[in-house]
Amino acid sequence: MMIRAKFRKAKRLRYISHLQLLDTLRRAIRRAELPGKYSEGYNPTLNLSLSQPLPVGMAGGGEYLDLELTAALEPEDFCRRLNDSLPRGIEILQARLTDNRLKSLQAVVDRARYHLLPPLKDQSREVRDSRAEAVLQEFRNKKEIIVVRKRRNKSDRSYNLREMVHEIKTAAEGRWSFLVSTGSRGNVRPEEIIRGLQQIDSSIGEQPLINFYREGLYVSRPPKLLTPLADEIMEGE
Repeated sequence: MMIRAKFRKAKRLRYISHLQLLDTLRRAIRRAELPGKYSEGYNPTLNLSLSQPLPVGMAGGGEYLDLELTAALEPEDFCRRLNDSLPRGIEILQARLTDNRLKSLQAVVDRARYHLLPPLKDQSREVRDSRAEAVLQEFRNKKEIIVVRKRRNKSDRSYNLREMVHEIKTAAEGRWSFLVSTGSRGNVRPEEIIRGLQQIDSSIGEQPLINFYREGLYVSRPPKLLTPLADEIMEGE
């Protein structure tokens, strides 16, 4: 039996690492006395796994966890009890219980949506908005935007960023929204989005990760874009 939950990690906790987040959730689950299942062996640990790591410095509004259970638990009860034991800045938003054997989150999730305030410096909002739309439109029209990925202890690798950016639009408050590939089959890093934008507008400067927000993680099932909690995913594959 497994419960899958969506949670958010707010800005106030954006500097904790993926491993620290995992430890925080494990401690909260124990404090809440939830019926989590432990691994066997000399050092048993909760069978808890998370979706793709959120970069240190970035907040996220649509992160996911999987927890194996030893007993059934109402999703609403799970959310309430775990939220009562979590620190401020991490909130469980939704959960679903299943008896199905699901693929891991990191295996099934293949899209991420990042938001970014337009990194343009024009004083006039009208001019800035006009430039922002022009930059996005030129990005959409490109068939090839080559960026170089720096890799530790490996040679650099070039790839076509444009093939891995699947949707570009303006979201709330004028933020730029990029739906990109993520996971083992291809992964776009936020800083590589900036490098691609710089090829279109050289006035765009480097952007720290704190300027990005990961709005959510998704599963592509063309023509649909699903969440990991969607019926098509939770019913097993």
